[in-house]
Amino acid sequence: MRKNIKGFTLIELLVVVAILSILSSIGVVGYNKYTTYAKNAAVKNNFESSQKVMNNEFAKCDLNKNAKIFNNHDCNNNSAPSTNLISGYLNNQLKNPYDQNTNAVSTNPCIKGSVSITNENTGTYKVGYAEENNLSSTFVNSSWSTTKKNTTTISSEINCSNNQSNTSTASSKPQGSFDTYKPPYDGPGAGIIVDKNGNMVPGQGAHACSADCFKTDGPMKNWYTMINGQRVYPARSGGEYRFVMVEGASRSGNIASSCSGGNCKYNFADNTYTVINSGKIYNAGDSIDNRQPIN
Repeated sequence: MRKNIKGFTLIELLVVVAILSILSSIGVVGYNKYTTYAKNAAVKNNFESSQKVMNNEFAKCDLNKNAKIFNNHDCNNNSAPSTNLISGYLNNQLKNPYDQNTNAVSTNPCIKGSVSITNENTGTYKVGYAEENNLSSTFVNSSWSTTKKNTTTISSEINCSNNQSNTSTASSKPQGSFDTYKPPYDGPGAGIIVDKNGNMVPGQGAHACSADCFKTDGPMKNWYTMINGQRVYPARSGGEYRFVMVEGASRSGNIASSCSGGNCKYNFADNTYTVINSGKIYNAGDSIDNRQPIN
């Protein structure tokens, strides 16, 4: 006697697949919400840690005027530490929870996962971070502060939609480009000639220069150098090359560079440069006195 063995019908199989898909999507949504919460909490922790580290470093100067802070800034220096120096110091300790290849500390709170540090006035720094459309910020004072600011954390609305990075919807995007290049430091320094990808032009080493050299279409736009037998104007827009600053002048006015012999590559996105033979990345504009690797 033959037995009829019934299997699942096509409709039944489709229903099972649909149910499994729904359950899977619910699990993915729940997981994404959890990871986003964890990453936002990590950014907030970086925000609080940045304040603590900065306050601890500045306290060293209150105790000893001959001390060094942020590794190599003298407490008896007439100038306050630059935001680049402080950011580089903190980036050696903190990680961006959204993107390990993006700095945890920058000057733009709209970069996803980043804490921003900017100058409020001489010696006073504004530290902030953005979550969706809310900016939390506080002030850190130092012995260089010309005006003391209240250090209580405040919240305000921020619109990151017009920025190059959006904390709520977009991943971090470049802040700068070859065409929009501006020198990171308003003063003299060491510069290199690079192509649109930031690669040094063969045979073009580092050049000492005043601030005017680095301004696109500035007073030095008619200055030229010879590349492949042709005149090239690296301080003029519309060309294939740009003259960019790597290191600022020292306190004594000396200008030195680690980029001779084509040893550097420039990143227009965040105004940093890589010393190729060491692999170290530095913020452009920091002087040889103060620069610290940020990787």
